[in-house]
Order: sequence, then structure tokens, then C-alpha cells
Amino acid sequence: MRHILYSLLPLLLLALLTACGPGKDRARFKGTLTGVNDAEFYVYSEDGAFDGVDTVRISDGAFVYERKLTEPTLVTLLYPNFTQTYVVLEPGKTVKLKGEAAKIGEAEVSGTEDNELLTTFRLSQAGKPQSDARMAASAFITAHPATLAAVAVFRKYYATQQTPDAAEALRLLDVLKKAQPRQRAVTFLNDFYRPIFTNGVGETLPAFTAETIDGRTVSSADYSGRSLAIVCIGTWANETQPFLRKLRDRLRQTGGKWTVLIVSLDVDRNVLRDRLRTDTISWPVICDRQAFESPLVSKLGLHYVPSCMLVNPSGRIVQRDVTDPAALRL
Repeated sequence: MRHILYSLLPLLLLALLTACGPGKDRARFKGTLTGVNDAEFYVYSEDGAFDGVDTVRISDGAFVYERKLTEPTLVTLLYPNFTQTYVVLEPGKTVKLKGEAAKIGEAEVSGTEDNELLTTFRLSQAGKPQSDARMAASAFITAHPATLAAVAVFRKYYATQQTPDAAEALRLLDVLKKAQPRQRAVTFLNDFYRPIFTNGVGETLPAFTAETIDGRTVSSADYSGRSLAIVCIGTWANETQPFLRKLRDRLRQTGGKWTVLIVSLDVDRNVLRDRLRTDTISWPVICDRQAFESPLVSKLGLHYVPSCMLVNPSGRIVQRDVTDPAALRL
């Protein structure tokens, strides 16, 4: 009998700990998923509320995760099937998830007002056309601008979309910023995405002047009346060289229709030159060695490495942030 009690002691302790609420400076996230025994998923903050990626283990279909936090925080959950879900964690609160592993996007998340708002909205949009869901997202954000739930909906329907409605995205950013001027998640969204939306598809390429790594001055005016591909690279990104090779092959098929300008986020020009020479890349290259702090990078809203922006002869942006050359509409 004593042996049985000793063997059950760890389970009893775990049950006792999870029955009690987390400390005032800790957030707890627990849940059950049917259709899965042992697996894991990842938890991280896209706006830098905490560093790194936490791994959460699912054992016998259940999990418990805790993290020290000083304020309500929007986190991203990444599941093994690459499905993403947003959850709001709060110090001193327990958030609960319940659902089926095969339908993780429809799992119920409860325990706080933000998560219950998100669950209701997510389930109401299941199976609806993207256009209808985006209209509903806009209405939701406008109705709940002071919540992290609204930030999560903005991320899903505007920030992560390849071709968002830039004008509406900017309007909603203003709504969020007015309602939550000091919220870290909103500040990050504004700083990161506003330049992208300002230079969205259909907008005019902003005027710029810069110097190439061989000392030549180039400006946006030089490309007036020409089809221009602005390519954002960084030799530190493993995907850069394959991207440039595929892009070069695709452009050759257009018979010289497109002019190319490279904007590099490298800080070492010698390494950059060596890499480009190896791949026989002869396009003009701008590299001011300021990486993401570069004024030109900020002005153009370049954040994806490698990626490509296409500008038509009228100076209008027709595609941007394309990370696969095969997806370019040349």
C-alpha cells in the first residue's frame, strides 16, 4: 500500500500545483487535446515580450505551461502541423485550451476575456470566404480596439497576408495605436508594418537616393519609365544565394524587360562582394552597413530576407515581399 502511495505522489503533487492558481508574476496555460498522446508545440512572442522559443510537451493529451510575465502578453502557438494560434497570457491567470488535435484551429480557449473574445470570433469565421472574414476582422478590431484580442485578429488578417488592403490596414493600425498607445504589441505592429503598408501594392515607390558599393549614386528617378525589381538580401541568410540564382533564371526568361537593384542588409561589404562575385551577380548593390536600421530599408519597408519588390514603369508597386521567385508576376 505504501509503495502505491509513493508511486502516486508525483501525480498528486502535480494535481495540487495545477489546482492552485499561478503566482502574481506568472501566467499559466494548460489544456487537453483529444486524438494525440505525446507531442509538442512551441510558444513565442513575435513582439519581443520575451526572448526565445519555449517548447511545451503534450503527454497523454494534456499539457501545462508557465512563464514569468509582468504584463498581459500576446503569444503565438506553433503546432507540429504548422498551424498557428494566438493566445493572450496574463500574470496571475490560468488560460485553458480544450479541443481536438485534428481541429486545433477550432479549439476553445478560455480563462480570460481576451481569449474568450478570440475563441468566439475564430469559431464564427470558420469556413467563411477570406473576403468575408476580413470584413468581420475589421469590424472586430474597430469594436474592441483596447484589447490584445484585436491585436491578434489584426496579425492574422492583415499583418501576415501577402496582399493586404493597405489603406484599411493603416486605418486599423491608427485605431489600435490610439486605444493602446503604450502597449508593446501595438508599438511593434506599428513600427514593423506601417512602412510596409505605406508602400503597399498600388502605392507609388517613394523617392530615394543612395550610393552603391562601387561608389555610384542611384535614385528612384533613374528608374522612371522602367520595370524595376528591388531585391532585399543578406548574405547571412542561407536562402539568399538560392533565391538570387532562381531570380536570375526567371529574369532571363523576360528578355531583359526588368532592371534590378539590390538592397543588402549586410554589414561587411567585403563578404558581400565575394558572395556576389561567386554567383556572378552584376546588378547594382546598395549596402550602407546599417542592416535593418538603414534609412532606405525603413523607407521601403523591407523586412523579409531575401525578398523582391516589383515596380512598374509608372512607378507603382505591383508586388512586394515576395520570398519565392516562382511567385513573381514578371
